[in-house]
Amino acid sequence: MSKFDIKDKIDSFIYRAFNVASDTLFLTNNGARRIIDKNNQFKIRRNGSRCFIIGTGPSLKNIPDDFVRLISKEVSFGVNFLYKSPIFELIKPDYYVLMDDLFWGDYSSVFSEVSALYGESDPIFVTDYRAKDIVNKDAIYLHAKHYPVDKVRVDISKNSSALMNVVSYSIATAIFLGFEEIYLVGCDYNAFCTGGVGHCYDDKELKESGLSLAYFLKFYHITTQFHYLLSAEAKKNGVKIVNLTDGSLLDAYPRASYKDFEW
Repeated sequence: MSKFDIKDKIDSFIYRAFNVASDTLFLTNNGARRIIDKNNQFKIRRNGSRCFIIGTGPSLKNIPDDFVRLISKEVSFGVNFLYKSPIFELIKPDYYVLMDDLFWGDYSSVFSEVSALYGESDPIFVTDYRAKDIVNKDAIYLHAKHYPVDKVRVDISKNSSALMNVVSYSIATAIFLGFEEIYLVGCDYNAFCTGGVGHCYDDKELKESGLSLAYFLKFYHITTQFHYLLSAEAKKNGVKIVNLTDGSLLDAYPRASYKDFEW
């Protein structure tokens, strides 16, 4: 057994112990349990339902407006700073996913900024339960404290998996809600090649962040493993996931070009 295998086994043991503690704390937190249990009300009837998850990769700038307008007629998820992209003039996603700690910290104003762009009809926010006082309305709140060791938890009415990547959280939520087909667009998954620079919006702040290659490779390794586990969970639940992002490096799901998508 190599030293790397030994490290993996030690890590696995630690994470399993962490998950026992995480589940125990969740069970004793009555307030969090009541909030998370309400997610069941958002479930839909399956019957071939499908949705689109819109990332913030630079490839989104190359998708024709006509294709975006077609997506706008479907159920969709938006993530992070998508609202800063010109595409937001053409589509207002039904669900808006904000899972970074900064969104209930320094960037807490993002919730109100997104809502302002929707006008009278807000999206259904998908966020951590710690943001409940900021959102202050019905939303899908996640208690994502389980570390995926050999499988992911997509039952977001309980202590679900901490998936790190916002697209992963969107996929897990879509599976839980009942969508049978999930299509990814704008999910380039290549920020480790560009130092994090390159989105469908102006990312000046990232250009100045100075994050290292080691940082990106570490977290891309972890999130990629989680995507593989999500893919397995989707198949188990009879859910089809297709990555329609041209040039995407995310290989956990079958890849195809959005140009070949049949409406």
